[in-house]
Amino acid sequence: MADLKNMNSRVSRGAQQVKAGLQDTRDAAGHAAQHAAPGLETLARVGYASKGVVYFTVGFLALGVALGRGGRTTDTRGALSQLQDLPGGSALLFVLAVGLVGYALGQLIRAVLDPERQGTAAKGLVKRAGYLLSAGVNLTLAVFTAGLAASGRAPQGNGSETQAAGTVLNLPGGQLLLGLVGLGLLGLAGSQLYTAYGAKFMKRMRFTDVQGRVRDLLIRTGQVGIASRGVLMLIIGVFALLAAWSGQASRTVGISEALTWLRSQPSGNLLLGVVAAGTLCYGVWCAVQARYRRIRIQDAA
Repeated sequence: MADLKNMNSRVSRGAQQVKAGLQDTRDAAGHAAQHAAPGLETLARVGYASKGVVYFTVGFLALGVALGRGGRTTDTRGALSQLQDLPGGSALLFVLAVGLVGYALGQLIRAVLDPERQGTAAKGLVKRAGYLLSAGVNLTLAVFTAGLAASGRAPQGNGSETQAAGTVLNLPGGQLLLGLVGLGLLGLAGSQLYTAYGAKFMKRMRFTDVQGRVRDLLIRTGQVGIASRGVLMLIIGVFALLAAWSGQASRTVGISEALTWLRSQPSGNLLLGVVAAGTLCYGVWCAVQARYRRIRIQDAA
């Protein structure tokens, strides 16, 4: 009995030491973030602008298809490949890569250091997990962008959504995992549509020097852009669920395939044109956030 009490005491002390060590690490990271806050904020704002350029390009290309001007729908990587072909494209891509790293870093800080005080309740943890996932996605896109800028062609080893889904399906419980991804995307879509409808994003904006019609126009741009992104996430999520249900990775889609699917529906060009214009608006809204969004890196603790 005494040995058991001693073991429990040692385990308890060890757990407390681990907890204290993690808290010390978090505090140190928070202090470092506070000291670097001005530079990190600037980098995060460049990140929003970079994201805006990418989504504006996706929307612009899709709108051209809807209007019968040729070309094809594409996703973020395809848009970056199109930008590479412009004069000075490599230099532009290097700037975008730096910006996307900044955006990913900002999302990582939101997830780990919690400057927005989301907390550790279930709702807060879900939001912070979303920030962490966003950080990973945008960091991956930044690496792709840098590789494209350096070599002039898309880096090898960047798989499609179908390949990623196939990897998930080959895991134990893969269909369930892919189904959870699909449900997560549907949740994200619902959240974005709700945010767009009620302009819930305004609590994160600082439009102190913008009033009247210009302010109203910016708000409508955000609503249309976020709603369009929600529609795309809804389509991608539904196809992820279908892939999980059937066990067929080939049924998954990304942004490009979702836009192509819209065009294949009755009145497809109209549907594609609406969502393409909305995606273009989302790119503009990202640029607006680069200027007016409240970024609270200095509140990290």
